[in-house]
Amino acid sequence: MELLTKPPCWYFVIAAVWSIYQGVRGIIEHCGTSGAKNTIWGNRSLWERIIVLYIHDFFFRSICTAAGFVALYVSYIYLFAVSGKILEISSGASILIVSSFLIGVIGVGGQLHYVILIGKFPKWPKTEP
Repeated sequence: MELLTKPPCWYFVIAAVWSIYQGVRGIIEHCGTSGAKNTIWGNRSLWERIIVLYIHDFFFRSICTAAGFVALYVSYIYLFAVSGKILEISSGASILIVSSFLIGVIGVGGQLHYVILIGKFPKWPKTEP
Protein backbone atom coordinates (compact mmCIF):
# COMPACT_ATOMS: atom_id res chain seq x y z
CA MET A 1 0.00 0.00 0.00
CA GLU A 2 2.85 2.35 -0.74
CA LEU A 3 0.68 3.99 -3.41
CA LEU A 4 -1.52 5.54 -0.75
CA THR A 5 1.34 7.02 1.23
CA LYS A 6 3.61 7.94 -1.72
CA PRO A 7 1.61 8.65 -4.86
CA PRO A 8 3.65 9.10 -8.05
CA CYS A 9 4.46 12.76 -8.62
CA TRP A 10 4.50 12.45 -12.39
CA TYR A 11 0.85 11.36 -12.40
CA PHE A 12 -0.30 14.48 -10.59
CA VAL A 13 1.91 16.73 -12.73
CA ILE A 14 0.29 15.29 -15.86
CA ALA A 15 -3.12 15.69 -14.20
CA ALA A 16 -2.45 19.35 -13.40
CA VAL A 17 -1.19 20.15 -16.89
CA TRP A 18 -4.09 18.35 -18.57
CA SER A 19 -6.62 20.02 -16.25
CA ILE A 20 -5.25 23.45 -17.16
CA TYR A 21 -5.43 22.50 -20.84
CA GLN A 22 -9.08 21.47 -20.49
CA GLY A 23 -9.85 24.76 -18.73
CA VAL A 24 -8.21 26.78 -21.50
CA ARG A 25 -10.09 24.68 -24.03
CA GLY A 26 -13.35 25.70 -22.37
CA ILE A 27 -12.42 29.37 -22.61
CA ILE A 28 -11.59 28.99 -26.30
CA GLU A 29 -14.92 27.26 -26.92
CA HIS A 30 -16.75 30.14 -25.26
CA CYS A 31 -14.72 32.72 -27.21
CA GLY A 32 -15.82 31.10 -30.44
CA THR A 33 -19.51 31.07 -29.56
CA SER A 34 -19.96 34.13 -27.36
CA GLY A 35 -18.55 36.71 -29.74
CA ALA A 36 -21.45 36.45 -32.16
CA LYS A 37 -23.90 39.35 -32.18
CA ASN A 38 -27.00 37.15 -32.22
CA THR A 39 -26.27 35.49 -28.87
CA ILE A 40 -27.08 36.80 -25.42
CA TRP A 41 -23.38 37.41 -24.74
CA GLY A 42 -22.69 39.23 -28.01
CA ASN A 43 -23.66 42.64 -26.57
CA ARG A 44 -21.69 42.28 -23.33
CA SER A 45 -18.31 43.81 -22.68
CA LEU A 46 -15.16 41.72 -22.59
CA TRP A 47 -14.85 42.01 -18.79
CA GLU A 48 -18.41 40.79 -18.26
CA ARG A 49 -17.73 37.75 -20.44
CA ILE A 50 -14.46 37.07 -18.63
CA ILE A 51 -16.06 37.21 -15.19
CA VAL A 52 -19.30 35.41 -15.99
CA LEU A 53 -18.24 32.84 -18.57
CA TYR A 54 -14.52 32.33 -18.90
CA ILE A 55 -13.41 32.11 -15.28
CA HIS A 56 -16.30 29.85 -14.33
CA ASP A 57 -15.82 27.54 -17.29
CA PHE A 58 -12.05 27.36 -16.74
CA PHE A 59 -12.41 26.24 -13.12
CA PHE A 60 -15.39 23.96 -13.78
CA ARG A 61 -13.62 22.08 -16.55
CA SER A 62 -10.32 21.98 -14.67
CA ILE A 63 -11.94 20.55 -11.55
CA CYS A 64 -13.92 17.98 -13.55
CA THR A 65 -10.73 16.84 -15.30
CA ALA A 66 -8.81 16.67 -12.02
CA ALA A 67 -11.67 14.65 -10.53
CA GLY A 68 -11.33 12.26 -13.45
CA PHE A 69 -7.64 11.75 -12.70
CA VAL A 70 -8.41 11.17 -9.01
CA ALA A 71 -11.12 8.66 -9.92
CA LEU A 72 -8.70 6.78 -12.19
CA TYR A 73 -6.16 6.75 -9.38
CA VAL A 74 -8.75 5.38 -6.94
CA SER A 75 -9.73 2.61 -9.35
CA TYR A 76 -6.05 1.76 -9.84
CA ILE A 77 -5.49 1.56 -6.08
CA TYR A 78 -8.48 -0.76 -5.59
CA LEU A 79 -7.48 -2.96 -8.53
CA PHE A 80 -3.96 -3.17 -7.14
CA ALA A 81 -5.32 -4.09 -3.71
CA VAL A 82 -7.53 -6.92 -5.00
CA SER A 83 -5.26 -8.14 -7.79
CA GLY A 84 -4.70 -11.60 -6.29
CA LYS A 85 -8.24 -12.23 -5.11
CA ILE A 86 -10.54 -10.99 -7.86
CA LEU A 87 -13.16 -13.67 -7.19
CA GLU A 88 -13.41 -12.71 -3.51
CA ILE A 89 -14.32 -9.02 -3.86
CA SER A 90 -17.76 -7.83 -2.84
CA SER A 91 -20.31 -6.36 -5.19
CA GLY A 92 -19.88 -2.93 -3.59
CA ALA A 93 -16.14 -2.95 -4.24
CA SER A 94 -16.66 -4.02 -7.84
CA ILE A 95 -19.23 -1.27 -8.39
CA LEU A 96 -16.79 1.24 -6.90
CA ILE A 97 -13.99 0.07 -9.19
CA VAL A 98 -16.12 0.16 -12.33
CA SER A 99 -17.83 3.46 -11.56
CA SER A 100 -14.60 5.21 -10.59
CA PHE A 101 -12.99 3.95 -13.78
CA LEU A 102 -15.87 5.23 -15.92
CA ILE A 103 -15.93 8.59 -14.15
CA GLY A 104 -12.17 8.77 -14.59
CA VAL A 105 -12.27 8.10 -18.31
CA ILE A 106 -15.11 10.58 -18.82
CA GLY A 107 -13.33 13.20 -16.70
CA VAL A 108 -9.92 12.83 -18.30
CA GLY A 109 -11.56 12.92 -21.72
CA GLY A 110 -12.99 16.33 -20.91
CA GLN A 111 -16.66 15.29 -20.98
CA LEU A 112 -17.54 15.12 -17.27
CA HIS A 113 -18.81 18.69 -17.18
CA TYR A 114 -21.24 17.88 -20.01
CA VAL A 115 -22.47 14.82 -18.11
CA ILE A 116 -23.03 16.92 -15.00
CA LEU A 117 -24.87 19.64 -16.92
CA ILE A 118 -27.06 17.19 -18.83
CA GLY A 119 -27.94 15.44 -15.58
CA LYS A 120 -28.75 18.78 -13.96
CA PHE A 121 -31.13 20.02 -16.64
CA PRO A 122 -33.08 17.09 -18.08
CA LYS A 123 -34.98 17.62 -21.30
CA TRP A 124 -38.62 16.84 -20.71
CA PRO A 125 -40.72 15.69 -23.64
CA LYS A 126 -42.94 18.36 -25.07
CA THR A 127 -46.63 17.76 -24.67
CA GLU A 128 -49.04 19.02 -27.26
CA PRO A 129 -52.21 20.74 -25.93
